[in-house]
Amino acid sequence: MIDHISIGSHRYAEAVAFYGRVLAPLGLSLQRDTGKEAAFGTADRWCFFVYPAETAQAVTAAGAHIAWGAPSRAAVEQMHAEALAAAGADLWAPRTRPDISDSYYGAMFSDLDGHRVEVKTDAA
Repeated sequence: MIDHISIGSHRYAEAVAFYGRVLAPLGLSLQRDTGKEAAFGTADRWCFFVYPAETAQAVTAAGAHIAWGAPSRAAVEQMHAEALAAAGADLWAPRTRPDISDSYYGAMFSDLDGHRVEVKTDAA
């Protein structure tokens, strides 16, 4: 089981603001920002970290993406909308994906550094 995810950003301050906004529909918020590390999650569990990366450092990889589980279709739609409002790029709008499963409902966007982010639910 994965305990947490960490990503690098060439636009650290903007990425911290982006994820503060985008993760809110999942009940996650910024827990700490030292300028060298931003931790997101709940007061009891930090699960997502952003670190500044040097311009020459790669921060994305082909085929890599982060997938968040959402409690409802409304949360999927809200997270996707927040990402686009915060200058994320739409990769696919919220929808069912019977090619994945009969209960899948999700969306995908990229963040300011090009990390691909999926949000999905199996809730009706």
